[in-house]
Amino acid sequence: MNPSRLVIGVGNPYAGDDGAGRAVARRLLARNDCALEVREGSGEATSLMNAWTGFDDVVLVDACRGAGPAGSVHRIVPDDAEHVARLQHASSHSLGVAAAIGLARALGTLPRRLVIYAIEARHCSEGEGLSPEVDRAVDEVVALVMQDSHV
Repeated sequence: MNPSRLVIGVGNPYAGDDGAGRAVARRLLARNDCALEVREGSGEATSLMNAWTGFDDVVLVDACRGAGPAGSVHRIVPDDAEHVARLQHASSHSLGVAAAIGLARALGTLPRRLVIYAIEARHCSEGEGLSPEVDRAVDEVVALVMQDSHV
């Protein structure tokens, strides 16, 4: 395992497509060839900052809305933090992602490399599973994270 690399999947797995980030985390954990540290979280700003402490290379995965068709994958870096804040997130926890970036930058604790994958949600209804488009996007993000981890 490479302890300097971390993947954090955030969201609510019991609210439809809002669970996309956690689905990515769970699929990564199920792989035999995944040598990354993988965690799930709520997306709250201070918990994200605590989770990435000590890691140089962090990937956050979350759901969003309003930036494209369902299942679209957006790759965002911290310099695009304003873009993160403007996205209509699948739930309020994603506001914590933008806040964590801003606070960590101000405190000098932002990881050396931070990439956010936002998956465009179709529905975020309680009790529903992932829509087909988001399920395919989860697999796409898993592949992107694995490909990037071999660079």
